[in-house]
Amino acid sequence: MGFEKKDIGGDPLQDPLEAKHSYGMWEKYEPFLDVLPTVLPRAFEDRVLHPAARYMLVDPERDTICLRHILVWTCVNLPMACYILWYADVESWIFWPLVACYYFLWFTAMDTYVLQLHIMSHRKVFTPAFAPVMWHYYVSILGPIFGETPETYYVHHIGMHHKYNNYFDDLSCTLTYQRDSFVHWLTYFYKFLTIYPDLFRVFYGENNKLLARFLAGEGLWFGFLVYAASQRFVPAMLVLLMPVLVMRGGMMAGNWGQHAFINPDEPTTNFGHSVNIINSSYNRRCFNDGYHITHHMHPSAHYAELPALFLKELPTLAEHDVIVFSHPHWDFAAIWFHLMTKNYDELARRFVHIGSGPKRTHEEIKVLLKARTRPIYRRDQFSTETHALQKQAPSATKQD
Repeated sequence: MGFEKKDIGGDPLQDPLEAKHSYGMWEKYEPFLDVLPTVLPRAFEDRVLHPAARYMLVDPERDTICLRHILVWTCVNLPMACYILWYADVESWIFWPLVACYYFLWFTAMDTYVLQLHIMSHRKVFTPAFAPVMWHYYVSILGPIFGETPETYYVHHIGMHHKYNNYFDDLSCTLTYQRDSFVHWLTYFYKFLTIYPDLFRVFYGENNKLLARFLAGEGLWFGFLVYAASQRFVPAMLVLLMPVLVMRGGMMAGNWGQHAFINPDEPTTNFGHSVNIINSSYNRRCFNDGYHITHHMHPSAHYAELPALFLKELPTLAEHDVIVFSHPHWDFAAIWFHLMTKNYDELARRFVHIGSGPKRTHEEIKVLLKARTRPIYRRDQFSTETHALQKQAPSATKQD
């Protein structure tokens, strides 16, 4: 018996994500903690938020959640960050409890922030009249307090990751690593932290516009960090530096989980280098990011359409023997964690059989998963024709 539509569980199909999931990152802990939506009175949403969304958003029916996120973070996270950075007394007894509260609010929102940045990078969320100012506000004002330096995510993700699809030319490529090795992941993380010379080398002369955006964003952030540290060293480290280090570690763990199980027969196609996670609260709080194979196949598709596209393309996905996991709360960092601990039993238990043929046994699934974490060191280890297929993928770029 194969995969059925009912197996997709609670992931949203076509319908917009409900407003109650606007701060749904609280589901990392328990659904009953999802209380922050009550901060915005119903009258405010009906009379202010939704009318503004109809004026500011390209698709207000499905993307009002994005505007709501920005409003909540502007009213909650940003004032706390500014107060700790410039005004809070480091010697006061209340300072560290305040920092702990701030970190908790930041940590519960960080993945939702970066996945909203992800959809804003791929699609036009705001109308032309508001798009430039909202983009710069999101990446330059909110970005640093969430651990994202201005423009760096867009330059790397659109200018490199989707262009090369985890191929050797992608600086975040996972092919050459033993992907259940913590030592290999630390090497990968270190390479990402010191990526600046390589990014400059790749973009210089080929895409100077993206290079200028990268240098300007990193330069502004670093300059502000140095100035803030010269005024208030400890708060600057806590508010501006630590979130960047943690976010980059989280992103590299997430990217590792997304591209850990690589099919050696077609490692450069969208079928062979990614995995999907279904039935997870992660998809509700992070714009269906679990459908990563489907996203690479349709990078410009609206996030609400990804589950339906996944169902539509199930026969093709099954033919290519793709990896799909199902768990009520898994994200890609969870896959990374189970790989680092070599917990293949749990990974195999969450494996979804999507084909119509005989199901693999638990041990057969473990053998499959282990085989797909082996490194590929040379371009000639696989057919060059498979790399040509990924060149036919639709453009992922939203803006120049």
